[in-house]
Amino acid sequence: MENLITYIGASDFYTAPASTKFHGSFMGGLLHHSLEVYRNLDKKTSSSEHNVWRELLDTDKIGNDSIIIVSLLHDICKTHFYTTELKNQKNYDQEVVAAADRRQVKHDSNGDFIWETVPSYAVDDKIPYGHGEKSVMMIENFITLKPLERYAIRWHMGFSEPKELYNTLTAAIERYPLILALHEADMEASYVTEERNE
Repeated sequence: MENLITYIGASDFYTAPASTKFHGSFMGGLLHHSLEVYRNLDKKTSSSEHNVWRELLDTDKIGNDSIIIVSLLHDICKTHFYTTELKNQKNYDQEVVAAADRRQVKHDSNGDFIWETVPSYAVDDKIPYGHGEKSVMMIENFITLKPLERYAIRWHMGFSEPKELYNTLTAAIERYPLILALHEADMEASYVTEERNE
């Protein structure tokens, strides 16, 4: 575990975005997203008698270590994955447009704008090995995951996987319902509890 922690500390895990333009597309977004997924999954696996996941997951048998590992590391594949580049973007801010040289001002159905060059995140996948499977591979360079953890991380994208894999995914979920709980926690973080840049 110590080597994994050292790897994470030396990587861009704490500064990388979680995506290029949607959830967590800011410096530190990956860490923020991972912590949000942990909070969501921790609530799902709490021992509250009113928790709908309690019986399905047999939450008394899932160790807290497993919850921490799968939630915080499900997207470790996004370390050393993003780069920054410059792109042109329309700016409709009336004050900026008014201060610009008139030759720079353009017009479209949204109004007057100027083009600005801004930094943005882009994918630079140095290890093209998939998503969940890549996270599993990277983690297992340092620690051995329990089967439950391995499956949960591998399949955490749920039914956004290619439809040809749905039968395999369904079989995996039947064996390890934590897959579905992690997927749900991830989607809740991405679409409900985190700000999205759209």
